[in-house]
Amino acid sequence: MQRLMNKANLYRGLVVGLVLIQLLELVVPLNLTILDACFAIGVTILGISRLSRSFQIATLILFVAGLGLLSTTSLTLSSIATAVVSMVDIVVLLVVMQLFLIPVTVGKYQTAVEEFMQDHVHGPKQTYTFVMLVTHLLSSILSMGTVAIVLSILGDSIKRQVKDSARFSATAVTRAFTLGTLWAPGAATIFLISTVTKVSWTRLFIPCLILGLLGLGLAYTMEHHQAYMQETPTAVDQNIQRKSGARASLLELVFAVVTLLVLSFSLMENHVATSMTAVTLAGLLVVLVWTGLLRFKRGNQQSAFNPTLKKAVRSYWHQGIASGASLAPFFVGIGTFTYGFQHSTVSTQLTATLTPTFTYLGWWLVLLIPIIVVLVSLIGIHPLASVALIGKVVMAMPISLSPLLIALSLNIGSVVAYMLSPFAGIVVIVATLLNVNPGTVSVRWNWKFCSVFLGLSVIASILLNLIF
Repeated sequence: MQRLMNKANLYRGLVVGLVLIQLLELVVPLNLTILDACFAIGVTILGISRLSRSFQIATLILFVAGLGLLSTTSLTLSSIATAVVSMVDIVVLLVVMQLFLIPVTVGKYQTAVEEFMQDHVHGPKQTYTFVMLVTHLLSSILSMGTVAIVLSILGDSIKRQVKDSARFSATAVTRAFTLGTLWAPGAATIFLISTVTKVSWTRLFIPCLILGLLGLGLAYTMEHHQAYMQETPTAVDQNIQRKSGARASLLELVFAVVTLLVLSFSLMENHVATSMTAVTLAGLLVVLVWTGLLRFKRGNQQSAFNPTLKKAVRSYWHQGIASGASLAPFFVGIGTFTYGFQHSTVSTQLTATLTPTFTYLGWWLVLLIPIIVVLVSLIGIHPLASVALIGKVVMAMPISLSPLLIALSLNIGSVVAYMLSPFAGIVVIVATLLNVNPGTVSVRWNWKFCSVFLGLSVIASILLNLIF
């Protein structure tokens, strides 16, 4: 009994409760908003101590400010509950995406990536391309967990191929990962932007994917002429001892991601659920089917499969849930603030004050929006917070820019901010794993790429807006 009631298990249980409530809302004709809000507040209370000091302060400020803004119109139990849960579906999505670690671990896909690199990837240029593609692919389903996986399984191979392995790894991983947040179902940013701008994920996906691919090409082009990319490929020992077990295929990993995307689109197009709920449901189905197929895969003995599966599930319960819900209190704070701002008298007054200026700027707003997001991130404010605030302010104004173009501008700004800010989570994680200063990873090694990408992507987004 004591084990069931300990703080960590209670926290994980409340997070799972949020997932179950969202799924129940698909089949139960009842309004579960207040129950959902109770679980969300419980997760916030128990989870806020897991945040860094800056995130704790930001969460509390956003939450209190949101309630204050809401009080200017109608502060009722129903409105408070709606505000609290307005972005909880992002938390649910991230928690479910962490489930992909189970089939990835059970299927030994990390080993498949390493073996493919040893067999087919030789020299710095091929290695750089491969690391970016693997990071970009895995980030679409595993979010932050991608960084540790890539650097742990490919770190030694990179060191054998490149002398300046720290810069090589840092630029390849940070650029590929952050560019993945432009479109990936496992990323929170695109769904936050979708919520703020009311532009559906299905409409954002193709333009954002194109921007992501543009960024990958630019990243390789800008590093192509670096000194460490001109080194002679290292001879590879073809007699490397293979690990026992069934040989996993990288094509299976690609197929799983494609299946997730296709199933998500199908659920949305058939109006089974909203964007985030559709991706959540699709993620659950893909993980269940994928894991089931691995059980019956040729060469997977049940005596070895069951212990591996149990270990992976246990790892998800102890680390995966906490990782997926790591920013849950922050999203409750942002959700409360944005909902409160949208339904407050301050929104109306601010809109009236800023509309003449923003109308005068016109198309320059497409460039100004991402620059503001980046500048705010450089003083320590998380891009998610600035994206939510700036997005709400701009969307409340009667300006001529289309919601899609505003959404793309916010997304571009968030990507550059994640890469350029020394306070960003991806930068801190990469810097820690590579034993490098965060400022070196972000500003010194990425500022030129960020500047060029910002300019090119803004131009591309204007063209994409005309097409989509």
